[in-house]
Amino acid sequence: MSPLKIFQSLLLFSLLGACVGDKILFLLPLASRSHVHVFEPLMKALGERGHEIVNLSPIESKNMSPTVKQIQLITVDDLMGKIPDPFEQRKLGTFRAMINSSSVEHIHTGCIKLYENPQLYEILKTEKFDLIIVDVLLNYCVLGMIPHFKAPSILVSTFAAPSSLSAIFGNRLQPSFVPCVFLKYTDQMSFLERLGNTVLDSFFAIMWDKMIIQKSEEIYKKYLPNGYQLPGVDKIQANSSMLFMNSHFALNYPRSLLPDVIEVGGMHTRPAKKLPKDLDDFLSSSGKDGFIFFSLGSIVKAKDMPEETRKIFLNVFSRLKQRVIWKWETESMPDLPPNVKLNKWLPQQDVLGHPNIRLFMTHGGLLSTQESVYHGVPVLGIPIFGDQDLNVMQAESRGYAKMVEIVDLSEEKLESAILELINNPSYVQKAQALSKLVKDLPQTPLDKAVYWTEYVLRHKGAPHLRSAARDLNFFQYYVMDVAAVLLTALVIIIYLISCCCKTIYRRTCGMKSIKTVHLKKE
Repeated sequence: MSPLKIFQSLLLFSLLGACVGDKILFLLPLASRSHVHVFEPLMKALGERGHEIVNLSPIESKNMSPTVKQIQLITVDDLMGKIPDPFEQRKLGTFRAMINSSSVEHIHTGCIKLYENPQLYEILKTEKFDLIIVDVLLNYCVLGMIPHFKAPSILVSTFAAPSSLSAIFGNRLQPSFVPCVFLKYTDQMSFLERLGNTVLDSFFAIMWDKMIIQKSEEIYKKYLPNGYQLPGVDKIQANSSMLFMNSHFALNYPRSLLPDVIEVGGMHTRPAKKLPKDLDDFLSSSGKDGFIFFSLGSIVKAKDMPEETRKIFLNVFSRLKQRVIWKWETESMPDLPPNVKLNKWLPQQDVLGHPNIRLFMTHGGLLSTQESVYHGVPVLGIPIFGDQDLNVMQAESRGYAKMVEIVDLSEEKLESAILELINNPSYVQKAQALSKLVKDLPQTPLDKAVYWTEYVLRHKGAPHLRSAARDLNFFQYYVMDVAAVLLTALVIIIYLISCCCKTIYRRTCGMKSIKTVHLKKE
């Protein structure tokens, strides 16, 4: 953006009453690449509107406004270096993987490295902020910085927030139709599914508190100045002004939301741009058969998949008419078929927006599923961990995707699923119809996020949006205390009526029996 355009934008927004010049801290020092990608568009947009942005992140974002200052205290390798093998974790199953403490230990290790960096304490001493925006699900151990800076905050969930998070805002999600993030359920559940969903949703909240939140609280109370005086995680979250959820009602099932819980899913989606020439030549020359795009995302390394699994993919690809572009982390691969091209990094949205694409084979990360819908591309989901099973199940229920299980994958299963998705036109039709739905909004998700961010700034935390439900415990929220009183009163009334009836019965029947005896004697 040219200096003239920046000046014009600042002048326009100041006339409109926007909070230009406010200082905003993006607090995501422990975020993965995909989490950072959620925040980048909002960061860039706010910077271009004249806000002074400090981005505390393990990744330096490109093409940012000059008003965005980026500070990298730890790297992604510091954070993600000791993650357990996701393919081995997949074999454990959802439940065992969820309770495996080694799967989250890297978060605590990364957090301690963060607090051991002297640059952090310079920021704590010298900086002041008007608003703090936090990637909450991976950054609980830095929540203590919010009361330290004494600024209002917006929490951001990089996927549809679990009930344990949204409940803090008084927005409890009903397990009867909102599936737990770790289950392959839709919003149409049988009785047994509702039972399992309710139990696992509660269990997940308990385990998340034990494995992540309690340890995170211990860390920031140990390392932050006067940390022992800081409130706990629950109280800090309860004082937050707003929750942004990276979800969309057309993709993640509709749910009831309070005015301070905002869906901003798809902030990062955009029209495709022109591809690099070598890549464009390979994809554009694919002809009428088109091409398949295969990527397992930024965390899972395809090169680490078991050798037998790699050969299954390769053998199936070699029999297809379509070309295949495969995100692979090394320069070459043995026995690579001529219709397959490897790339270490790919501009995903630009590939998905190419007119010759026929299918997107993905791990089912939320950003990838949002992008596939935005560009109207059918999906073959190969979930590995986290919310990916749920994302793919939701895509399948919408009719534009199929799921295959990587743990028991075979050539027959994989080839059958690919051919079904390519040859049956209903999948692309459903994907394109859904694409129209997610774009048919009064404002883009990014514009919506910018508006509500500035709304919180304008109204000093917007306390008027807070529901009184924030102050109610579980029993009060579901009026269980009222139900208990009413049930007790009903039991007492029934008991009194019963006693009265018995008394009346005895007196009435007793008088009759006395009269009968008296008559018989006469």
